[in-house]
Amino acid sequence: MLIQLGEYYLDTDEMSLRVNEQSVVLEPKVFAVLMYFIEHHERYISIDELHENLWKDRCVSDAAVRRVISKIRIVLNDDHKNPKYLQSLSKRGYKLISPVYKVAPLVDKNSEENLPRNKVSKSKVFLFLIIVTTLVFSLVYLWNKNGEYKTSITTQVIDSIISDKKVLVVSNDGRFIAFTSKLSSGNNYQIYLKDQDSQTIKVLVDDTRLPRGLAFSRDGNYLFFSDNVGDAASLKRVALKSKEYKIDVLVTHFYFISDVFIDKNENNVIYFSAQKSRESAMLIYKFNTNAGLVEKVTSVSQKGEHDSRADISPDSGKLVVLRVYMDSKRNFIRVLDLKAGSVLFQYDQNEVIYDVHWFDDDHIILLDDKKLAKINVKTGRLDEIATTGQGIISLDVVSPSMLFAIKDTYGISTIAEKKLPLSNFKDIELFQDEQSGQRRIVDYQPLGDKVWVIEKLKGISDLAFYKKQKPKEKVVFLSTEKSLELIAPSLSGQYVLLKLHGRITVLNTLNNNLTYISKVDEMIGDVAFSEDEKSILYTRKSNGEWLVFEYSIKEEAQSILFEGYRFIRQFKDDYILGDNTGKLSRFDADLKAITPLQISVSKEKNTNWDVVNGKIFWSSHNLINTTFNEIDIDDVDGSSLSSTTFDFSVIRPNFYVDKINNTVVVKRLGSRTSEIISIEIQ
Repeated sequence: MLIQLGEYYLDTDEMSLRVNEQSVVLEPKVFAVLMYFIEHHERYISIDELHENLWKDRCVSDAAVRRVISKIRIVLNDDHKNPKYLQSLSKRGYKLISPVYKVAPLVDKNSEENLPRNKVSKSKVFLFLIIVTTLVFSLVYLWNKNGEYKTSITTQVIDSIISDKKVLVVSNDGRFIAFTSKLSSGNNYQIYLKDQDSQTIKVLVDDTRLPRGLAFSRDGNYLFFSDNVGDAASLKRVALKSKEYKIDVLVTHFYFISDVFIDKNENNVIYFSAQKSRESAMLIYKFNTNAGLVEKVTSVSQKGEHDSRADISPDSGKLVVLRVYMDSKRNFIRVLDLKAGSVLFQYDQNEVIYDVHWFDDDHIILLDDKKLAKINVKTGRLDEIATTGQGIISLDVVSPSMLFAIKDTYGISTIAEKKLPLSNFKDIELFQDEQSGQRRIVDYQPLGDKVWVIEKLKGISDLAFYKKQKPKEKVVFLSTEKSLELIAPSLSGQYVLLKLHGRITVLNTLNNNLTYISKVDEMIGDVAFSEDEKSILYTRKSNGEWLVFEYSIKEEAQSILFEGYRFIRQFKDDYILGDNTGKLSRFDADLKAITPLQISVSKEKNTNWDVVNGKIFWSSHNLINTTFNEIDIDDVDGSSLSSTTFDFSVIRPNFYVDKINNTVVVKRLGSRTSEIISIEIQ
């Protein structure tokens, strides 16, 4: 087989690389690594993955692996500073960035059977190669564009009840659908069972909290589900054959249970994803109903790693695990050999992945914000089935040609300003957020009589500014196709803190200059302006430790202020610092002393905290309730603490602060309903 890489042709039979009629025979390991990059050219390959797959029986150093990669660069005449073939990225690995094409073998001029053909003029041979290559390029383009086959889908709504649904599961025979539902804005969920034959719907469980996992038993006699009440989570089962739908508690003593699934070829074993405690990692466990034993299936090597979702292949030999890194947006999929314990396949991306399932023994289904896709675990090839603009939030595989999913629908959301202090926490202004597919408000931050917004339309994000009295006189400072988040505008309005394409950035509104503060893939914990707005305070994780930096806007230079802290705010001349657990302390600049405070802020990414008029204001949630908290900075016994709670499905915990008007801005979600749909893949 002949593979074209840019101007090079790789002959897999001869293990040689050809260019301009010259051929170089590759060392076996160089050839093996290059082939591995070719087979997985759509993603980055880590050093660890190369160790696991190409040096299985040998213990070699990372330096030895890098020497092989250096040899690949040499034979490809590739510059690592300006690569055309092999790109490296810190913490992610290496990726083949040149186009990869399979082409017909070139004519060997020294072959006896081809001697008569050598009489053909070189111009004709060259013309022939151009035609063949063009044809192959066209076919490969269509192949890459349409995937392994041209996918078309047909969706159909399945009758159910009008409610807010979260999770669904389909029985092995496809007859029954179980789904979770919340009929009102209360905290309790119900679990329903629909019989596809009779079209009847029954209530199985009428009082659960966050039933995030559902699974039918292999024989269809039971439905397993998770029940999360406060800090106590349980794995339960409902007897479907009993008239009263008897509920048994199988597993307790967990903090949270997320996913529940089974091996369809194994009896009396249930798998689930769970946390032992608030601070522990979420791992995959299995429970034997006969022996009553819980066994750990996966493990993690560092804090912040959580195995949130998993599924077992139809042949029972493989486990696909979704690993989420809480300190970043990175999501990582691993396919494990259940018998050998080895890693068969890896895939990662920065977008949040909602769900992962086996499609068949060789493919998995991936659901994220942008797509519903199929991945070949042997080749790494990803084929998009559909975009998820339809609002798909949960799915289950019925057959290799049919999926069932939950499609979410929101009403019009509102952005509300609420007056501080917390005792006076009431709406003073409402702004409707357009959700109709037109221009959409992504971020909205009022400050005094000014408003800063990020609006999105057809993949383009605009950073805009206007005065409240003149909303039509809008000024756009920045337009980009890259990801854009509004962190905070300065009180003077001269600077705006942004997160542009994952990097902390400051915009000078006077000259429209952008200055990047952080680098790509750096782990940033917290960002804020200093009190005098002459510098930016931010935290970054480096070599496993959090560091606090001060970046001077004028001098464009940074220095380390503190070590071991993840959160930072300035209060007058002092600093409020938070460690990796969220525990706050106050640094007295005069005494150079740190005093612990009776406060812990949330580490969740969709929460926030700030210092407002001598008070610390912060939010937290438990996926059921959103809580806003406020306490005096000088409070030593917690007596000034006040809190107010909202339904998490109505008020989300993220907020922005208008320090001029002494208000906070929150988002109130519109009424939410969901429907069950079938997705037929053709």
